Amino acid sequence: MVTALIVGAGAVGQVYGHFLQRGGASVSYFVKEKYKEECKQGFTLYRCRRSGLGAAERFEADGIYTHYDDLKQTKWDQVWLTVSSADLRGGWLEQLKAAIGDATVVMLQPDLDDRDYVYSVFPPEQVVCGIVNFISYQTPLPDLPDYHPDAEKKGVAYLVLPMMPAEFSGNELRLPDVAGAMAAGRFNVKVEQDASRIYADRSAMMIPLVALLELENWSFRRLRISSSLELAVAAAQEALSIVAAKFGKRLNWTERLFSLFWVKMALPMMRVLSPMDAESYAKFQFVKTAPQTRMMLKHFIEDGEKLGQPVQSLKELYDRLPEEPQLKQVA
Repeated sequence: MVTALIVGAGAVGQVYGHFLQRGGASVSYFVKEKYKEECKQGFTLYRCRRSGLGAAERFEADGIYTHYDDLKQTKWDQVWLTVSSADLRGGWLEQLKAAIGDATVVMLQPDLDDRDYVYSVFPPEQVVCGIVNFISYQTPLPDLPDYHPDAEKKGVAYLVLPMMPAEFSGNELRLPDVAGAMAAGRFNVKVEQDASRIYADRSAMMIPLVALLELENWSFRRLRISSSLELAVAAAQEALSIVAAKFGKRLNWTERLFSLFWVKMALPMMRVLSPMDAESYAKFQFVKTAPQTRMMLKHFIEDGEKLGQPVQSLKELYDRLPEEPQLKQVA
């Protein structure tokens, strides 16, 4: 049996814990003291479907930990880092390293510099890199009307993106156990040569658009007609070039085709195909992770300058963002 510790019990951590436990793993959580009692009550998840949220999927963790010394009493096989890129910083990884021994560390953060940061604490051969292939959020969303059939479903909703398996890369001796633990829970997985590069590419395309979406008050309609959409796309193109330079690989055909035309084509489809209210989700999720958005843009700029890549559009977009996200009243 795989003994897994999930660091962070947010929406992402709950989904991974659910599928790991469903595959036969013993799953525990490491959380802040203020979340301990809530986590002890167990977790409720709902799978998103076109018709709404599915039936409740309940599970309980085998243990809830809040102190590093307590972690030393268990031999952990896998430790999954499910906190945001911004929360990954702060020096606590050194304490975690001292507590978990030789456990495989599974990192799931999307920032361009996250892998280097984790490698500065853990040896690369101990780390497996993964890509989150689902959308998850606390339900009900704040804007959901009381009469909606899902308004009483409290927990975490998750949407596994079609034709997008969970991708992992890392040490060939550790990778099979990580992928196998998820696959045992009937979760679609795929082994990649470099998951961090793929994740950084997706972040490069998404984060500038998220920044502009914030500036347009989380309205996809306003985003599509925004006079600054061309700037955001140019920033994304700069970010893609920075990723290619950092990882020493040329842009692939998808990255080369990324353009204003295709973004304008895709935006209306997101609203139509999304089983949840895409604008409510974006506002709820990215206001909460605003520090991560700003940090990721900043790292693209810093790495781009070091690598001699253009960063003018990234800088202009970054400078337009307020220090904290603001919600404006729209008539």
